[in-house]
Amino acid sequence: MTKKSVLKKSVLKKLVLLSVVSNCLYTGIALAAEETSDSYTLDPIVVTAQRTETRDLETPAATTVLTKEDIKNTGAKTVFDAISFTTGITNFSYGAGGLDYGSMDSRVNIRGLERGALILINGAPINLNGKNSLSGILPENVERIEIVKGASSTLYGAEALGGVINIITLTPEKEYVKAKVGLGNLGYKQYLVSAGNKDFNIAVGKEFFGAIDRTSPNRKDLDGKRKYEYYNERGKGDLFNIALNAKLSERLDLSYMRSESNSTYGQIVVPGTLTKAKATEASESKRYHYDDKKNNFSLTYDYDNTKAVAFYTDRDLYGESKNLATNKWSENASNYLARKYGIDVQHEWSLRDNKDSFIGGLLVSRDTYKGTAAATSNVRAGRNNMSLYGSYSYEINPKLTTILGARFQKISDPVNDQNVFMPQWQMLYKLDEQSSIYSNVGKAFTMPNLSDTFKYVNGGYQAISGPNLKPEEGWNYEVGYKHVTEKDSWKVALFYMDFKNFFDWAPDPETGKNTVRINGGKFQNVGIELDYKRLLTDKVTLSLGTTYSNPKKRDIGVSTWNQAYPKLQFNAGVNYTDNKLDAGIALNWLTKRLQNRDGGTNPDLINLNAYVSYAFGENDSVQINLNNILDRHNVITNGDWEYWDNPFNYTVSYAHTF
Repeated sequence: MTKKSVLKKSVLKKLVLLSVVSNCLYTGIALAAEETSDSYTLDPIVVTAQRTETRDLETPAATTVLTKEDIKNTGAKTVFDAISFTTGITNFSYGAGGLDYGSMDSRVNIRGLERGALILINGAPINLNGKNSLSGILPENVERIEIVKGASSTLYGAEALGGVINIITLTPEKEYVKAKVGLGNLGYKQYLVSAGNKDFNIAVGKEFFGAIDRTSPNRKDLDGKRKYEYYNERGKGDLFNIALNAKLSERLDLSYMRSESNSTYGQIVVPGTLTKAKATEASESKRYHYDDKKNNFSLTYDYDNTKAVAFYTDRDLYGESKNLATNKWSENASNYLARKYGIDVQHEWSLRDNKDSFIGGLLVSRDTYKGTAAATSNVRAGRNNMSLYGSYSYEINPKLTTILGARFQKISDPVNDQNVFMPQWQMLYKLDEQSSIYSNVGKAFTMPNLSDTFKYVNGGYQAISGPNLKPEEGWNYEVGYKHVTEKDSWKVALFYMDFKNFFDWAPDPETGKNTVRINGGKFQNVGIELDYKRLLTDKVTLSLGTTYSNPKKRDIGVSTWNQAYPKLQFNAGVNYTDNKLDAGIALNWLTKRLQNRDGGTNPDLINLNAYVSYAFGENDSVQINLNNILDRHNVITNGDWEYWDNPFNYTVSYAHTF
C-alpha cells in the first residue's frame, strides 16, 4: 500500500468517526431545540474556596467546578487532559495524557505560574517535593473537581501560589457492579472493574499504551557538546490504578488511591548526524525505563462544624537507563522515595445570628525525601510544618461582605528555618440576586524542594547550606464580576500577580557547576479571564472561555523580562445529553507561546476532542472518544524542549452494569 493511500485511509477513518459524533450532536440539538429546563445548575456549591460551603455567586474568588459530566464532555481520557480545557489552566507534560517519565514530571499550572498549583484529593494535599502530578488518578473515580484561582496560602499553606485544585471522589447514589473494556489505536487498551453503594466504592483499572516512533522534533546540537542531533520516542507501557472510598460512619470517611506506572522513553541519534570520535549511533542512543508507584490516603472526620483530615502520600520512583550498543541497564541517580503526612483540623463558628462566621484551624505535617540510588544513598532530608490559620467573614450589610484571613506557619527546614505570615482580604458585593462583584487580595509562598538541599559532587551528593535562602512569595490582586441566571452564566476576572525570590541555580564554588539553589528570579502576570456558559435547552449546553495575560519572568542578575508562559487561550464546548445518548465536541487552543531552543516559537496547541455515548437499556453502553482530531504535533511542553502529544487517537469502550 502506498504512503498516499495510507494517508487517504487515515483521513477517511477520522472523517467517518467524526461524522458519527457530529450527526449525533446535531440531531440532539434539533430534537431539543424547543425544550428548556433549570435542572442543571450554573451556580454550584463550592467548598474549597472558603473551606466551607458557599454558592459560586457568593464566593469572592475565581472558581470553576467540573462535574463528572463536565469531565466526560471534554472527551479526554485522563483527569490531567480534562483540566486543560479550563480557562486559565496551562498544563505542562513530557508524556501524552500527563504521563510522567521519571523525574520529568507533568504538572498543572494556573495563570502561567510554573508549579504554582496545590493539588488536593478530598481536601488532602498530594504535592510531593514541589511536584503536583495528576498521573494515575482514575476519571471514573471523580465526582467533581473544584478549581480556585489566585493566591490561596492563607487557607492552604505552601505551594498554592497560583491556586488550588481539589479533586473530590465519587460517592455512588445506589448499589452497582460495573465492568468496562476499551480498545483504541496506538496500542491503547483499558480494563476497569468497579463496584459500590452509598457507603463504599472501589475501582480497579489497568491501561496499556503502545510505542510511538517520535515524540519530538529533531533536536539540534546547538552548543556542539553532543556531536549529534537526536529525537525522542516512547516505548510500550502500562498503568495500574486502584481507588477505594468508604464511609466508616456518619462522621468518618476513608479514601485511598494507588497507582503503578511502567513507562519507557528514548533519546535516539538522528542517522547521519554523529560526528563524535570513537562513537556509534547505537552507543549514543539511550532508553530510559521507569517504575513509578504512588499512594494517597486520607481519613476525614466531619461533624457539627468540625472537620479533621489525616493524610499520607508517597512516591517511590525507580529508573534505569541503557545505551543501545551494550543493552545493559544501570540505575538512575534520580531515584527517590518522598513522603508527606500530617493532620489538618478546623472548626467553624457562627456569629451575630449567623450573619458572620469564623473558621480557625491547625495544620501539622512532615515532608521527607531520600535518595534510593547508590549515588544518592546519603541524601536524606526532612521538613516539619506547623501552622495556625483563620478566616473571619463579616456581613457589613445584606449586600456587602468582607473576609479577613491570615496564616502563621513555622517551618523547620534542613537549610533554613522559616516563619511565614500570609494575609488575605476579600470583599463581595451583591448587585442583585443574579449578580455580584468581588475583590481578592492575598499572599502566597512555597518552599524549596527537599531534593534541592543537596548538590552533586564527584559522583555523589552532599548537603548544602543556604542561610539566605528564602521562600518564593508574592501577592495576587484580583477583581471580578459574576452573573448567573437559570439559563446562562458570565464570569469575568481581572488579575495581577507579583512574586519574588524565585528559585534559581548558582555555580558551586568547588566545581563551577550550577548545582546550588538560590533566590533571584521574579515573576509577574496581568490578565483577564472570561467564561460563558449557556443552557441552550435542557439537553444542550454551550461553554466558551478565554484568557489573555502577560506572564513574564526576570532571572537573577538580568534587567530584562522574558515571556514565561502562553499569553492567549481559548476553549469551547458543545454538549448534548439525553437519557440514552450523550455527545460532545471540545476545543482547547493555546497561542502566543514561548520561544524554543532552536530560535523558533512553540506552535499553537489546538486540541479538538469529541465523544459520543449510547446506552442500550439500563445496563449496557458504548462510548467512542476521539482525541486530537486535527492530528497535530501539539507541543505539550512550554519553551525550550518540545515534546508532542499523541497523534490522532480514538477509543471505543463498552460498559456493562450487573
